[in-house]
Amino acid sequence: MAGVAVLMAVLLSSVWGRGLGSLAAAGEPLGGMSPVGGGVSLVAEELLWDRLVVGPLAASQGGVGGGGGGSAPSWRLSWSLASAPPLLEELAVDESCRELLRDFANSCASLVDCALKNARPVRLCEDCIPQFHNFWGNFDNISKSSGNISCSTQLLRSDRLQLVLKLYRFLQEIWSKSNCDACLNESKTELSADSLIFKKMLNNSLNCFEQYSSDHPNHNGQPSNLSILCTNCKESYKNLTAWYNKMQKNQNLCIDIEDAMNLTRQLWSKTYNCTVPCSDTIPVIAVSVFLLFLPVIFYLSSFLHSEQKKWKLIQPKRLKTYSSVLNIQDQSSCSSAIT
Repeated sequence: MAGVAVLMAVLLSSVWGRGLGSLAAAGEPLGGMSPVGGGVSLVAEELLWDRLVVGPLAASQGGVGGGGGGSAPSWRLSWSLASAPPLLEELAVDESCRELLRDFANSCASLVDCALKNARPVRLCEDCIPQFHNFWGNFDNISKSSGNISCSTQLLRSDRLQLVLKLYRFLQEIWSKSNCDACLNESKTELSADSLIFKKMLNNSLNCFEQYSSDHPNHNGQPSNLSILCTNCKESYKNLTAWYNKMQKNQNLCIDIEDAMNLTRQLWSKTYNCTVPCSDTIPVIAVSVFLLFLPVIFYLSSFLHSEQKKWKLIQPKRLKTYSSVLNIQDQSSCSSAIT
């Protein structure tokens, strides 16, 4: 909706300017120009309205109302009523509420201006704090009732569109999605202590990048010896990364810090082609090798320390009984032979 409104405003401004230019080129009297701000007089506005709106509409409806000539006064009357309706303004909004509406409109314009100027790189949470507080304060003034007059009813819920309320929710959503509360202090007036430390570390890293990239530039403006920059700025970049990871773990990141860290990482890895070697590489390799050979060690030790089972021949009970009977018979035969 906002994009459509802006587009319509640009188109109307362009058409209006071209229309005035065509009138001036044709030698038509414009009724004088305002000396302040280049405004157009009422005569010029009516003449341009007849040229751009009333004329084409009358021509398109030439068969109605006697060739379309009688439609011009009603169109001009409608334009005059739409441009200055004081009775409708007094009926719709009380004067005290209208003053609050003006203040809120100014605060919204100031906030949007600040947000767009700090869109890239993102500095919304840090540089637009006063504008947000002014925006919240003016909306609170509208929400509160003043005596017997409820400005909240007149300005927020008196029509189907509810433009003031929708605009407030839109700008408030920008603040919420930016997660600005995470990197501000409790009063939401300035950066928190952790955010200030991150900002200091960020400046140290960027100053180091700038120093060593300007000491050895080549014809493209980039450092000719990247190893010097990577070596001398490695410590500050590692400290910055460690502090950022700590803030991320504690959920203290807002869009300003996230965007700053992303841009710094792009400088480090893509622009300067630097890398930070992992300090845990050797322990990780050692543990991996140990786990790889652990099954081999287990089976080898089991084979060496296990006792070999010996096979034992077990005679059946029937065979044992038969051998004992034979033994008795042999003994009896021997004794009879002796006698």
